[in-house]
Amino acid sequence: MSVLDRFEKSVEGAVNGVFSKFGSKDLQPVDLSSALEREIDAQAMPVGRDRTVAPNEYRFQLSTPDFDRIEQWGSEALANELADNLTKYAESQHYAFVGPVVVIFEEDLELSKGDFHLVSESVQGNAAPATAASDSQDCPVLEINGRQYLLTAPSTVIGRGSACDIVIDDPGISRKHLQIDITDKGVIARDLGSTNGTYVEGHQVPAATLLDGNTITIGRTRILYWDSSQEQAGQ
Repeated sequence: MSVLDRFEKSVEGAVNGVFSKFGSKDLQPVDLSSALEREIDAQAMPVGRDRTVAPNEYRFQLSTPDFDRIEQWGSEALANELADNLTKYAESQHYAFVGPVVVIFEEDLELSKGDFHLVSESVQGNAAPATAASDSQDCPVLEINGRQYLLTAPSTVIGRGSACDIVIDDPGISRKHLQIDITDKGVIARDLGSTNGTYVEGHQVPAATLLDGNTITIGRTRILYWDSSQEQAGQ
């Protein structure tokens, strides 16, 4: 089953088939996902012998009917689904990012129903998905649900809310749950007043200095911490 097939099934499951009620001429999630893949292929640029960097921020300009329909359905959930799908596609193409992958919907009063424009750019962020072993930037790494994130900034916020640097879909996680700070004294995990707390190596802590290989648990999600991306690339 292709990534797009899995995406369609996951979206249909998530929204109980809401989009299947629309006519064949209406804009579908798979149309947006296909457009994202075309855009990333067109804009990805080699920056070295073993590194190709792709845009990480994508803005869809939509007609008012399509924008309203997506807002009614749940634009945040769809944006996160599209971003996750695009990250998986980037992994298969060995593209790298300079920050988290973000999909944004905007209304354009000039567009007709079913039409859209897509623009993209690279925006430096706090946590870039590690999509290939060639991601040569050496920095701490978090492994979450089988995916690795390079901690590229002094502070990274993790939670369920779309404004976080790393978004995790887990009902046991607060909208802003955990912050990872890179300091001169070490890498520190700080709980942000979450409802269910933050656990490091099984112990609930308000803050803790992380050691290589530590396990952080928030909600039902386990996060592995590694000191160096270079060590992970060599495994």
